Amino acid sequence: MVLAAILSPVLGGAQDAPKPMTWEECVSVALKSNPSLAAALRARESGEASYKGSFNGLLPQVSLSNGYSDTHASSPALGRTSGASWQAQASASLNVFDMSQVASIRSARAALDQAGAAAAQASVDLRFNLRHAFAQLLFARNDVEVSQTILDMRGKSARLVALRYNSGRESKGNMLRSKAQALQAEAALSQALRDLKTARIELDRQLGLDDLPPLDAVGSLEAASSPEEPSDLKVLLPSRPDVAVQEAAVQGARASLSRARSVLWPALSASFSRSVTDDKEFPSARNSWSWSGLLSLPIFGGGPTAATYSVSAAERDLLKARENLRSARAEALSDIESSWSSFAGAVDQVKVASALLEAARQRNDEADISYNAGLLTYDNWEIIASDRINSERTAVQARLSAVTAEAAWEKSVGKLLGENK
Repeated sequence: MVLAAILSPVLGGAQDAPKPMTWEECVSVALKSNPSLAAALRARESGEASYKGSFNGLLPQVSLSNGYSDTHASSPALGRTSGASWQAQASASLNVFDMSQVASIRSARAALDQAGAAAAQASVDLRFNLRHAFAQLLFARNDVEVSQTILDMRGKSARLVALRYNSGRESKGNMLRSKAQALQAEAALSQALRDLKTARIELDRQLGLDDLPPLDAVGSLEAASSPEEPSDLKVLLPSRPDVAVQEAAVQGARASLSRARSVLWPALSASFSRSVTDDKEFPSARNSWSWSGLLSLPIFGGGPTAATYSVSAAERDLLKARENLRSARAEALSDIESSWSSFAGAVDQVKVASALLEAARQRNDEADISYNAGLLTYDNWEIIASDRINSERTAVQARLSAVTAEAAWEKSVGKLLGENK
């Protein structure tokens, strides 16, 4: 097969043939290997651990100790004395009421929500980038085929014009131009082969493969039909990770405001301890115990005087976060509408380009017959051939644009990698 012979140099001397991969296989590999997605998922897991750990501030604090002491003293009245003792102690304390701990839990929860939204955003971005790389590889393969078709056309035309020139029925200028066009088509094919190799490397990068094995995309460069225009764009906002990030930022600002206000609330804590002292390592005599309750409210240097400014700053941060959320929602609505419009337009352009290509091929076939019969001038024949060549390239480019527009639409509605609905 001619195409197989053309594609072999692109492998750069690789021993193994490129591994064919479907879109579903690419998704499966990327979910496991892509470093950006893996980093985002680890960050979410870290946030989850921090959130769970934030509850420790509300749990009782219990400690056990076992100590040994040996003292020596002397005085004129008592003479020299010494004593050794062991002491075992158990103590427990509990923050009965502490608004700062509650604010810490809320802050950790907001951080977890942000990390989760960031992980979703990484998945959405990876889906778009992977889909674009996959489609670009399919396009590169199609472009090689189109370039080969054009080279065959230009080579055939150059030979035909050369024969007519040798027989005195064509000008030298037209003969030279047809040869130059054949060279141009050959250069375009070489560039298409280089682009194919580049597209393979980009797909490897999006998959997260370190050894960069040669890959081939298996599938058709066709986009799905564009969906109906959304009647209410706002119903699509909850699936947008960027909006979710800003919503979590608002929750984080609220938690910071609660933390700033926590110093205005008194803190109540209780503690209990019991100790046993004896001259044995595990004492059993001279028991003592104690408990205490502490109600504290700072007044200066951390109380209301400091809260005035920290609360004011936290309130403004909350207002800022709300405005950012408003901006994110407006931007998301615009992006959804724009992506749908571009997708629908790209699908329409595929139909137009396909119809024009069909017409251009038919006109080119008819023009070849007329030119061979001497019924068509070279200039008119060349115009029709160039239109056919442009239509070939436009048709495959239109299909790539439609697939890319489909990926952008899926990104605008927050479709995750691996999500099929």
